[in-house]
Amino acid sequence: MVTEMPFVKIIDTVGSSPESWEQAAKNAIEDASKLPIFKQKGRITRATIKDFDVKIEDNKIAAYLCRVEMFLE
Repeated sequence: MVTEMPFVKIIDTVGSSPESWEQAAKNAIEDASKLPIFKQKGRITRATIKDFDVKIEDNKIAAYLCRVEMFLE
């Protein structure tokens, strides 16, 4: 018996927000969902936060950044 495995595409992106890492992750997913690949091939079914960073300007946090790995099925 052969079991079919679903096709999964993985997309890495970076989201940013001046407010929080949570908002940065949300922004990454919302922005990626507007890309043609997501509209043509399927939907985002899972996301994994890979890294958290901050952008510093004048010794203050200017933006929260997170690298998000999204799975498309």
